[in-house]
Amino acid sequence: MRLLKDKKGQVRVIEALFASVLLLSSLTLIPMVQRSYSNDATDALSSTALNVLVSLDSDGHLANLVDNQNWTAIQSLVQSCIPLTVWFNLTVFDQNMARLNDAHICSGGLVSDKVQSAEYVCASTSGNYAVYIIRLQLAAVD
Repeated sequence: MRLLKDKKGQVRVIEALFASVLLLSSLTLIPMVQRSYSNDATDALSSTALNVLVSLDSDGHLANLVDNQNWTAIQSLVQSCIPLTVWFNLTVFDQNMARLNDAHICSGGLVSDKVQSAEYVCASTSGNYAVYIIRLQLAAVD
């Protein structure tokens, strides 16, 4: 009889039920919002460009290739890291933003007007300590 008259317990149970529904609904809606932003193709190209540059510069490998001005090796490495349907153009600058590569490091003609780029700063591991700014531009086939 006493349990039927205790209204505080029933209110707490209803309150806990509403709180759990609110938490579960927010957990299901947040991933959907994040996925809608991450599906943007331009953001994907920018992050791909940055990921390619970071992976190529593991252990200072990219900076060593720039030190040796081995533009064909850089072009081959970038081509192996991105899909065939993605156009790329890579430009190497020194710390004063003067262009260092005299040869074009690209995969042919531009395939889209929607070009995204990423810039990466790397330093030479040799004794001359040079700083390079590498700009990688990507465009996907429409």
